[in-house]
Amino acid sequence: MFNAFRTVKLIATFSLLAFSSLYSQSHYLKHFNIESNSSESFLPPSNSVSHIRIEDSTIWIGTSKGLAKSTNGARTWVSYRREPAFANEGIFSVATNKETIWTSTGFEKELDEGSVQTGSGYAFSTNNGLSWQHVDQTLDQRGDSIISYGINDSIWILPVVVPEQNVTFDISLSPGAIWIASWASGLRKSTNNGLTWERILLPPDNRNSLKPTDTLWSYAPNDTLRQRRIFQRFDPRRNNNFLAFAVHAIDNDTIWCGTAGGVNKSTDGGVSWARFTRRNQAAPILSNWVIAIKEQLFQDKQRIWTTNWKTNLQEETGEEYGVSYTEDGGRTWKNLLHGIKAYDFAFKDSIAYIATDQGLYRTDDGGLSFSRNGTIINPTTRQMITTSAFFSVDVLGDTVWGGTGDGLVSTLDNASNQFGLAWIIHRTYQPVGTTNETYAYPNPFSPFFEPVRIHYSTQSSAGSSSGRTVSLEIFDFGMNRVRTLINNAQRSGNMEFDEIWDGRRDNGDQVANGVYFYRISIDEDEPRFGKILVLQ
Repeated sequence: MFNAFRTVKLIATFSLLAFSSLYSQSHYLKHFNIESNSSESFLPPSNSVSHIRIEDSTIWIGTSKGLAKSTNGARTWVSYRREPAFANEGIFSVATNKETIWTSTGFEKELDEGSVQTGSGYAFSTNNGLSWQHVDQTLDQRGDSIISYGINDSIWILPVVVPEQNVTFDISLSPGAIWIASWASGLRKSTNNGLTWERILLPPDNRNSLKPTDTLWSYAPNDTLRQRRIFQRFDPRRNNNFLAFAVHAIDNDTIWCGTAGGVNKSTDGGVSWARFTRRNQAAPILSNWVIAIKEQLFQDKQRIWTTNWKTNLQEETGEEYGVSYTEDGGRTWKNLLHGIKAYDFAFKDSIAYIATDQGLYRTDDGGLSFSRNGTIINPTTRQMITTSAFFSVDVLGDTVWGGTGDGLVSTLDNASNQFGLAWIIHRTYQPVGTTNETYAYPNPFSPFFEPVRIHYSTQSSAGSSSGRTVSLEIFDFGMNRVRTLINNAQRSGNMEFDEIWDGRRDNGDQVANGVYFYRISIDEDEPRFGKILVLQ
């Protein structure tokens, strides 16, 4: 196994290997969030947006505070975090197909050896979120260890009997079927809304294909009469290609599955498979750890895109982070964005948008050239995205939506609006309204990890909407001024704003640990004061 994994003892029946840096990085982002307390709100439930799925005109987002949707372009949100069908707020995957929505949930479980990601089941709706049903995390019985496959009647396969390390990272919906890609459980399929799950066999690491007529047994050298078959062991502890992370069902026949051991393709509904790896093709994928698969259709082209991560196998010295795509069904691959961690794709005709840890990339020529977002700031509200990483992306008409650990963003991309030139930021916060209240968040904060936001309102008791003049200063504990953030800056009336402090003095030096105060002066109003604790 590659060194992204570490061994954790679960129960006497078996142990599996867990990530120290798992794909769900986007599901438990270590950012401060101020949550909405009602199911309907003008604000999203969290600023950590790990998934975006757009169906017709409905925007679905998976966040660190559960699932939410908007049907009016993010002006208002419905949050499902208190819906009983959702066992946990951690959303690991979201799939939509018209009015059907499936999500998987999970959480970090603390063990003596450390924390381990644990699956808690699925919540699904068939009426666009009006009602929800819960399905338990897919598990095997202890005796589910011998299965048949084609001419092979006695294959031993590891039963997965606990939810620890059994997290579903991706879901795909085909007509009448739900496909799930899970860490310990691998690839599975249900045709009865999760009442039962069929285990789908993928090629083990020593095979490049799998079909029902394959002989999956051998004989011991001393078994000259060939009376006792020795079957291959289908065990995710010994086969990276059983560790599933991505699934994309084009229809009921053509299925793509990404694992820690390559990308797999079936054209007969998951019965037979071809496996593509870094080492078994002349023009291969960039790396074997495939965490996302998406299909792009335009003109007469079909492109299958994959995000590829390094597995750190010593023999795979040519592996890199990046993305790959194929236009010939997997026979040859083109590799792009070398060295960059990517998470998600979205498409508008020939344009591909790629969410990465270095920003949101755009290409309209198949990767010959790229553009990327610059500074993301909303000039009206002064909101700013302070992280470079994008974890999710989707498109609604000419609007590109991106999910970050610091908020949901959108930008137009058409003939009249250049991609990334103007942004709208949708962040959650605690409104202060017409009061003189103000607050800073996160508080305490460490400048090495993120800036602090100082939130205030320009709304006056008189309700005037005219522009207002704002100054904001930072003082140390002795009330010595260390930073003037803004001085007589013009801000719109009747709005709420964030001003950002990076923990530095006017001369650029980093402040020391301690208590700091800020003062906000708005026109001739009484100044507003607040306190910030800096902890490096």
